[in-house]
Amino acid sequence: MDINPDSPWNPRVPVEISPTEFEKLVLEWLRLAAERQSQTIAARHLGIAYGAGGEYKIDVLVTFSALGGARFVVLVECKHQARPVERDDVMVLESKLRDTNAQKAMFFSTSGFQSGALEFATAKGIATITIVEGAWLYETRSADRKPIKPPPWANLDPYMGIQMTKIPTGVSCQSLGLHELDAIEEWLAMPTREV
Repeated sequence: MDINPDSPWNPRVPVEISPTEFEKLVLEWLRLAAERQSQTIAARHLGIAYGAGGEYKIDVLVTFSALGGARFVVLVECKHQARPVERDDVMVLESKLRDTNAQKAMFFSTSGFQSGALEFATAKGIATITIVEGAWLYETRSADRKPIKPPPWANLDPYMGIQMTKIPTGVSCQSLGLHELDAIEEWLAMPTREV
């Protein structure tokens, strides 16, 4: 799979995954990350969050308790589309985050994120994760420019993620998979930012 020349942190072509598989993958990653931290979460597909503006249908609504019973809410949006997520999409999620008084928000995409979306999400503490074919993360040097299929010992999941964060010199990326959940765990443990 090639990179996008206009935004090299994004794949040129979105991953081929059904919307249902996509959302189930996100649910599984969140459950596994919580389990690794000995945390029990309730993750609901198409959950409802309430705010002053009314009801919001959230792709994945995550709730858990910590610190002796304090309730925490994470809003998770999953965009299954052909183009990278735009800043306006992230602004809508951030607005829901504020209106519902949720603690955190995550944005998963099958086609990546525009630079402005990453910049806004980073400023507001919203995690941005692109889903890719696991083979896309396998890198090697070759005299010809043909993609090389990863060997079995590379142990790549069929679908993996790349958590992206805007930094002054570009975009910082950290991979995610069923056995690589550190990025989600670290992000969940970070203090929330003032929004």
